[in-house]
Amino acid sequence: MREFLGNLQHIDRRWVYLFVFVACTLPFIVTIRLPLYVSPETKGVYDMIEKCPPGKVVVVDSSWDAGSMGENQGQVEVVFDHLFRKNIPFIVTAQGFVLTAPQFSEKVIEKLVRTKYPHKKYGVDWVNLGVTMGLDWQIMQQMAKDITKQFPKDYKQTPVEKLPLMKRFLNKDKSSIEYIHMIHAVTYSPSENWLAFIHGQYGTPISFGCAGIQSTTYYRYISSKQLCGMLVGIRGAAEYDALLNPKPEKRWTLGTKLIVPLSFGYLIIIFAIIVGNIGFIASGRGKRR
Repeated sequence: MREFLGNLQHIDRRWVYLFVFVACTLPFIVTIRLPLYVSPETKGVYDMIEKCPPGKVVVVDSSWDAGSMGENQGQVEVVFDHLFRKNIPFIVTAQGFVLTAPQFSEKVIEKLVRTKYPHKKYGVDWVNLGVTMGLDWQIMQQMAKDITKQFPKDYKQTPVEKLPLMKRFLNKDKSSIEYIHMIHAVTYSPSENWLAFIHGQYGTPISFGCAGIQSTTYYRYISSKQLCGMLVGIRGAAEYDALLNPKPEKRWTLGTKLIVPLSFGYLIIIFAIIVGNIGFIASGRGKRR
């Protein structure tokens, strides 16, 4: 028996790869649903959108593309869905070198409009201002003062003064930030400058949508209340979908589709680690060292 257990540490790694492949593929063939615990950071984003008062807008800085689509797409799907459901107008922006970001965001919105919200109209219920380049902190400061100067045209090259939703920002008696309820920044690794130059200066609530591997950097801002919430990778998107749709059969986002294969893959890896350690201990090598 001891010899058998000792041999467990020498299992061919190709078997592990096979089990991971089967575990991650099975949920795409057979519908499997797992219970979800909604984390406080996910609930924070949801609650802040729920608190949006009439007359204000939400800015979604959606600066992601194909490179982080697996984690970020599900995060914007649920937020856009929530904003449409609550009839909250929103503005989509992007910054940096993710030049295709506006197209990815608009594709998500168009799917929502086509399948769930056919009465929503571009320019009235939402605007996509496209991508801008420069130092992020300068972009943020200009957006807060006058967003129409930083984004004089939308991603279709339509002047902002022709978009009904943007007309409120043409009032030079008020800064743009006074019309903004919150900013939700979604990308692989959101800039911490949102906290220094927007939340710190104006008190505007900020939330992030980020890759799971980057989330540990931002939890300190959740604890200090500088971030009102955060969607962490696929898990955050799936949790938010559960908040929007308590009935599992109503959930549809990419996060919900990927959370089960992700969980199964993790289980196989954890199981392989446990088996390997059992073999290591049984062989007596652990004791000798």
